[in-house]
Amino acid sequence: MPPDRLKTQANVATDRLRRESQRAKFAARASDRKTVVLELDEAGETLCVWYWPVNDDGGRVVPSDLASHRRSHQFRGPRCLCAFIDDDENSSYHREAAMIVLTRGPHAGEYVACCASSKCGYIVFIEQIHQYSGVPVKTYPRRNADEPRPHEIVFLDGNDIKLEDVIQRRQLRRHETNLVFDKLLKLDSFCRPGLTQAEFHHFLTRCNGCDLIMTRRMFERHDCVGSGMRRGNSEKTEVIDLTSDSEGDNDE
Repeated sequence: MPPDRLKTQANVATDRLRRESQRAKFAARASDRKTVVLELDEAGETLCVWYWPVNDDGGRVVPSDLASHRRSHQFRGPRCLCAFIDDDENSSYHREAAMIVLTRGPHAGEYVACCASSKCGYIVFIEQIHQYSGVPVKTYPRRNADEPRPHEIVFLDGNDIKLEDVIQRRQLRRHETNLVFDKLLKLDSFCRPGLTQAEFHHFLTRCNGCDLIMTRRMFERHDCVGSGMRRGNSEKTEVIDLTSDSEGDNDE
């Protein structure tokens, strides 16, 4: 096989791996949010906010009425991630998520928005988000009487989405959150307080772009907005060291 063709195939494989990794991050970020629904943007390249519809009286449409509101108003459900991973010419075509009720697992009976074809792993717990009072909303215009109604979104319960796996990942993240709080409490505990230096460095880190300090677990999902004073170091992270006395000397 010619070297140029091998190089092309390697580039294609690398790009697919990169997009698959990014898809997994998008899916995790959308599933983790509890105050806003995230969807794929129109360009099919990143996540953006999906605005919850409101009724004529200004109240938010309850999850069980979203399907009927979709028929009566110029409103659609959130986009899933299929357009991000598809290679065909219609990759920018809107792929609307299905809004269904879970029938199994600890969240049985709750409404979720998920990939209609069980392909991209997109799932958002919309019923939980609906309970948040600050969720972004929008008033959508009514459809005209002679305006065609949108087709119903049919959910295909395939094996790729694995809703049980998503729920298990949420439970695992909840356990990881409890471990984080345990470490924070040890810093201010009367009983055997403190962390070792190794535990501390493994626990916290700092973003060189915005100088914010956070746990390493949260840094993996950190969207840096930068700051006026950027560091010249090209590395993104820097482990902080609070054991030195340099800051204390500057405060005196």
